[in-house]
Amino acid sequence: MTGGLENIRLYSKLDLEEWISILYEVDEKKRFGSSARLIASVMGSSPSELAYIARKVERTGVDGIEMGLACPMGEGPAVVAGDPDKVYEYVKTACDAVSLPVSVKLSSSCANLPLIVRACIMAGAKGVSAIDTVRGILSIDIENMKAGLPTYGGYSGAPIRLIGLSTVAGIAQTSSIHVVGIGGIENYVNLIEYIMAGASAGAVGTGILLRGYDAVSEIVEGFDRWTGEQGIADIEDIRGAALSSLRSFEELKVESKVAQTCITCQDSECGKCVSCCLDDAVTFDGVVSINKERCTGCGLCISICPENRLRLVWK
Repeated sequence: MTGGLENIRLYSKLDLEEWISILYEVDEKKRFGSSARLIASVMGSSPSELAYIARKVERTGVDGIEMGLACPMGEGPAVVAGDPDKVYEYVKTACDAVSLPVSVKLSSSCANLPLIVRACIMAGAKGVSAIDTVRGILSIDIENMKAGLPTYGGYSGAPIRLIGLSTVAGIAQTSSIHVVGIGGIENYVNLIEYIMAGASAGAVGTGILLRGYDAVSEIVEGFDRWTGEQGIADIEDIRGAALSSLRSFEELKVESKVAQTCITCQDSECGKCVSCCLDDAVTFDGVVSINKERCTGCGLCISICPENRLRLVWK
């Protein structure tokens, strides 16, 4: 999967006062007559610092504040996001300091996500964002025996979408708090996926870096077109719609299936389905054939076929 970015960038070269000045300017000059809402994302190394920053930002006229507690770079807020008691302290202090709605940006790596979300709710948060970037190492230079980047970075974009969807669904299944789905939203389909997983909204970051701000308008236009075609007037009609199809592993019913060709394949240059089958059930002799006695129905060949020429059927 392409479209991922690894970064260790600083969030800004501007100091707090410069940001405050910009936010005042945005509110006074650029939002006149606009229905857009502005949410300021802030970070701090202690509850009191977060409260101080939140109060300063609130005076600029923003509509909400997002607290970043899950940045994978550094050892500050990153260690907070997995501790319910610390999360409660940080969020409660910030919520008490301002009258604006406060949301909390969470990580996918929290050991007990329901407890973390519960701490956010009890502390007064009105929403959560999920997920922040995933901690990773870009590469290892094996010749020089050095890491590709000098510290751990944050991985973002399309490859982390499955992690983001899982995290959002887990939050939605265990709480009623509003969730902003983040991670790999490249098009309107991805946005709808997040909404059907339980999100109330979606956010785009890496998509803008790779394609520019047009990525946002394309997603919004596609979303409006699709919902119009489906006769959906309110996202609440589809929010969380996919959750009923998600069950615990223990609840799954074991069903015997086998693969078969749904479209005749004579592509001798491909052979992916043959080489990937660990049960030697797929062969090629002019056309792709599947031995039903050998096939275990794992579905790997279906997933790897670039032309969707295979399918699973009841055994």
